[in-house]
Amino acid sequence: MVDQAKREDRRTRYTKQVIHEAFFALLGEGGFDKITVTGLCRRADINRGTFYLHYVDKFALLDEVIDEMLDEELPEEERALTMCQRVPVRDDYRLLYTTPETLPHVSSRIIERAGAAVIPEIMERSGADEVTARLLFIYAVSGNLAVNSALGWKRSTRFNEMQAMIRRFYENGLSSL
Repeated sequence: MVDQAKREDRRTRYTKQVIHEAFFALLGEGGFDKITVTGLCRRADINRGTFYLHYVDKFALLDEVIDEMLDEELPEEERALTMCQRVPVRDDYRLLYTTPETLPHVSSRIIERAGAAVIPEIMERSGADEVTARLLFIYAVSGNLAVNSALGWKRSTRFNEMQAMIRRFYENGLSSL
């Protein structure tokens, strides 16, 4: 019985891997809006039923890929405050940040996932109420991602300088409220 469960897990991991590979290939070729479930299935060499066994739609796949990226890119203790202050290490992950249709989803997932940790900290440090703290967090994430986009998502001295400056701006802004 255990061997059967392991085999199913291995098959599931393989299936998701080929779906992810197909997703990134199609994302690089034409953007998220052009991706269809049919195209994903054709590229991954699976049938539609197999896709729907794992995902409700392409947006659920996108969310899973973003979550995996966020989990993989940073250690847990660094994640909440720095999710958007780095260049993705993998080229396929970089596509998520540089494709206009997917960047808002990345931003939303960062806000959703890190908000529970960061919003109370903003409230404590600034004295802001929860709604104001959430809006400040949205501003910080969106602004940082916009700066990274303007810098072309390329690690450089300028990128590092801007991240340090943004960090000081954020810290001083909280202190001044």
